[in-house]
Amino acid sequence: MSESSGHRHSIENLNKRRFRVKEIDRIFRMANHTPSSILDVGSGNGVITSYYSEKGYEAVGIEVSESAVKQASEQFPETKFIHYDGLHFPFEDSSFDTILLNDVLEHISYNDMEQVLAEIHRIMKPNGLVYISVMNRWQIIEPHTLIPLLTWLPKVAWNSVCMKLKKIDFSNVWPYTRGRLQLLLERHSFSFDDLTNVYVQHKFQGINPIGDRMTSRIVRLLQRTRLIRIAYFLALKVSILVFVGRKDSK
Repeated sequence: MSESSGHRHSIENLNKRRFRVKEIDRIFRMANHTPSSILDVGSGNGVITSYYSEKGYEAVGIEVSESAVKQASEQFPETKFIHYDGLHFPFEDSSFDTILLNDVLEHISYNDMEQVLAEIHRIMKPNGLVYISVMNRWQIIEPHTLIPLLTWLPKVAWNSVCMKLKKIDFSNVWPYTRGRLQLLLERHSFSFDDLTNVYVQHKFQGINPIGDRMTSRIVRLLQRTRLIRIAYFLALKVSILVFVGRKDSK
């Protein structure tokens, strides 16, 4: 796993992270899931982990960036944050009933993700739930570089385009399609629900803009011209992906 996830989370807008907590809670309700013990993977600045800790849940954050762990521990001293290597989870089997992968998967290589999902399956309690939000390959504006349609190109071109246009190394970003995410979960024996449509519906209700500014403007324009079905279809295709996976009881 790249340390870029820790860097990204450390500079991310805190209000956005606080808003994401509300989205996660909403998804929990939709999934009829009541968490008890929560592991926040890639906890970054610690806002989400600390929210659940302050609500009385047993919440732990783990992060590959030592500096992010130090900063989060100083800002939220009552919440537990742990540094780890990104691949080996320092917990016993069946330790958590809820695991959060909030904007984390795209910072883990596709190969490493196999071990990460195996570890998550190991430490999750039977009937536990994993929440996943991840970058969609078909997002109109690539969120890390703000280059339009970057990941619509063949993967071999991504880094060279980034270096040429923005002088940014893009070799450590791995976006997902619905199909790739579904296959990943199936390989590791998770049943799952695609709740991206719920996420998009909430955006249409004005809870928060959909994706990047350009996409939001296009959707609002389509809404004003009453092309609501087209707007919804576009938003669903280019939104971040939101899934929940379950470890079936044995």
